[in-house]
This record gives sequence, C-alpha cells and structure tokens, in this order.
Amino acid sequence: MTLPLTLPSPPRPLCPAAPGAASGRSPGLVRLLRWPEQAQQLDHCRAQGIPRLLLVAPTAPPPHCVDHLEDWVRTPADPQDVQARQAALQVRAAPRDPVLDHHGILHFAGQAVPLGQGEAALVGVLLASYRTTVSREELTRWMWPEGEMPRRNALDVRVLRLRRRLAPLGLVIKTVWGRGYMLDTQPDAQAAHRRTPGGE
Repeated sequence: MTLPLTLPSPPRPLCPAAPGAASGRSPGLVRLLRWPEQAQQLDHCRAQGIPRLLLVAPTAPPPHCVDHLEDWVRTPADPQDVQARQAALQVRAAPRDPVLDHHGILHFAGQAVPLGQGEAALVGVLLASYRTTVSREELTRWMWPEGEMPRRNALDVRVLRLRRRLAPLGLVIKTVWGRGYMLDTQPDAQAAHRRTPGGE
C-alpha cells in the first residue's frame, strides 16, 4: 500500500552552504525538495554539490537529473522507498578517495575511523601518494624526522597495527617487496564501489 508522504510546509529555505562544498566534496546529508515548487532551491543545491531527492508532484513532468547526486520519486511515495533512495544517494556522495581530516579521522566509503597521532602521520604520508609506492626510507624520515634511529622493525610494527585499523574501511597497506608500501583499497571494496550507482 502506498502511503502519502508528509512534507514540511511552508517550503524549506535555500540549502545552506555545506561544509566542504567549496573544496568540491559533497556532504552526506540528502535534501528532500519538492518539484517543481522548489526549483530555485534545487539550482542552489546543484551548485553546492549537495545530494538531493526530488519529490515530484503527481501531475508534473519528471525532472532531468544532472548528476549522480540527484534522484527523484513520484508522490505520494512509500516512505520506505524514499529512505532507500536517500541511503543510495548518501553512498554516492561519499568521497571516492580516502580523506584524513584535521582531527585525525580517516573517512572512506561512508565510514570513518579515528587514528592516533602516529597512525595519522603514517596514513598522511601514504595518502599523499595514494595507490603508488612510498619507499621505506621516505616513510622512516617522515615518522622519525629528528634523526632518531628507530628499531629495525619499528616501521613494520606500525604498518601491521595500522593495517588492522584500516581493514573495516576496506583499505589495505600493501607491501611492495624490496621497495616500500602502498595504500590501496581491498579488492572486494573496489568491486562493491563499482556496483554502487555513480561509482567509477
């Protein structure tokens, strides 16, 4: 049975500028907009890169969705259908590459894990060369910049611990034998991303 969807009234104001919008990153919050009544708000959200779900009036022509951050559903709509479309848009809006914020929290594929200071420093170096090899010598210089000589296996121990921390995100630190380490996605995470609508 299709249930009428309860909408806010009067129409919502313009979508505020989202954190990270200036850098081209899309926030996770999906905006519900009535179409065609809220066409002006839609233009603003498109410009800001904000994911949005259009609630199309029963007799209105369907909108032309311009990118993977936009979807629509005809009203009256089943609330479960609306929630499912919102969830899909949130996944599409997740950053394509891992992002380490200034709080030391690593974000990827809609998930996040807090890192300790040493872990964040190591991830930062690997992220700067994402999916390319970073030599052991370069990692050592970044991790111990004062010239302190770490134990022979100190870097390996840190990498081992970090691997465990990153596993829930679908990220892996690969060993490039004789050269160094590389931050990459796990094969199953890559496949899941390709199956996601809008995935690369």
